[in-house]
Amino acid sequence: MVRRETDLPFGDAFSPNQLHTDDDTEALSVLLEKANTFQGDEDGFDQKIREVFFPDHDDTTRAKNVRLGMKPSGYGILDDGFNFTELGTSLYELRDSPEEMHDVFAQHILMNLHGLKGIQIIDDLLAQGKKPTNGNIKEEFRRQYGFHIDVTSNHWSQMRAWMSKAGIMNTGTYKYDIDREKVEKLAGVESRSMLALDSLTDEQQAFLRALALIDPPGAIKSRTVRKVAETAYGAKISQSNISRLTLDPLEDIGYITWEHVSGKPNLVRTTEKFDAEVLKPVLDDLSARSGIPRRVLRQSFSEIEEKLDADSRHEKGLALETLAVKIGRLIGLEFVGWRVRGTKTGGSEVDVVMDQLGATFNRWQIQCKNITSQLDSKYIAREVGIASILQTNTVLMIARGGISSRAEQFANQVMGHGNLSIIFLTGEEIEALGDDTINLDTALRGQVRKIHNLKKLDQGEIDDAGDTDLLERESAALEDFSDELEVMEDSQEALKDFYSSETDGDVGG
Repeated sequence: MVRRETDLPFGDAFSPNQLHTDDDTEALSVLLEKANTFQGDEDGFDQKIREVFFPDHDDTTRAKNVRLGMKPSGYGILDDGFNFTELGTSLYELRDSPEEMHDVFAQHILMNLHGLKGIQIIDDLLAQGKKPTNGNIKEEFRRQYGFHIDVTSNHWSQMRAWMSKAGIMNTGTYKYDIDREKVEKLAGVESRSMLALDSLTDEQQAFLRALALIDPPGAIKSRTVRKVAETAYGAKISQSNISRLTLDPLEDIGYITWEHVSGKPNLVRTTEKFDAEVLKPVLDDLSARSGIPRRVLRQSFSEIEEKLDADSRHEKGLALETLAVKIGRLIGLEFVGWRVRGTKTGGSEVDVVMDQLGATFNRWQIQCKNITSQLDSKYIAREVGIASILQTNTVLMIARGGISSRAEQFANQVMGHGNLSIIFLTGEEIEALGDDTINLDTALRGQVRKIHNLKKLDQGEIDDAGDTDLLERESAALEDFSDELEVMEDSQEALKDFYSSETDGDVGG
């Protein structure tokens, strides 16, 4: 039977759970020794592996599967000519240092063989209240990334077993115990694509992370990067000491170059090392999760705005999706998933859900409307209805044509009587991002101040919080928006029906 291809590394018998030695020698060390002895001689290797690990088997079938697991279709330790790859050579040199050897191998699995995606999927399943069983994890690989994985394959289990040798996770149960610090140390990025370079200060890390969010095409003002770092990551970067404490150290290790012009802001440029070690892993992971090509994610806001008016519906849709994701990233949000994609609506609408992971958890809905008319209150009502199902904290409405006064009124009424925040960005504010991304921070801060004033409580309101008259006043205040509220309720019911049907279709693992 011809084995079908899989997007996870082929393992089968290449697993520490199936390769047992008589002494304390690690199985991977033994395999590396034998591979070195039999480089270029696959038949000789197969026979020796059968003798060492499968002496009760009459043929070399299992040994051959071990060899395939070490080749490019598997974990890439050996090339197609059965010689060590660069990874294989590195592992062979560490064969007498098992802990370091397993760390290097686990790092390869995390970064190059979708191990980090698997950990993110486990987090996603737990957040949905689902068990991270082998079947559920494989299904999420298919759904989120379009992977081909056979129903009967156990390749994820083998990946998990090798990562467990490095202490990243346990084995033998769906109750995963993941060592987050070890993941961050080995992967070079956090399990949610955040930078975690151990030798840098928190402020230096935040500055690099902000640069990765902005991805400037050329020189950028250091104060812009500092503002984004403060907004997205809560960093406190001293402007008076930024050259000594942040810019100089990052230049010394090769991530940036910078220059000071008297009387003008410092200008920062990223380097090839930054692109390779910082930006590429972040963008590759985001591209895989969002489905937006990496080259498109690197477009500037000016380029995106230009493509929003393209003749091609596909191009407009892709530009709208990119706009939503890039704005979310500038705020420091993590991509969760799409509800509506611009490519399916001719570039007129897109909905994305993003999460903010910090000291507290916040969920954002970002709705983009690429239309010339002003956004009416019915669109706000629809998002408010959906927010109650998704447990959203903040709705960000991006409207190129602007916001109607009735929509703003309705949003104020909703925010005044609940814990939801509704923020608006218009076409003019999107256009300003092409000049300087710091303008996003300015626009959002203005909106947040308005919401703060709207939700401000005086002592009398706090004392009367239990007053039944308050409910009557709230009902009266919303009467003017009965039509919009009806739209909101319809959205809630439709979504409840949808989620009920989805839940009914789930099979517990």
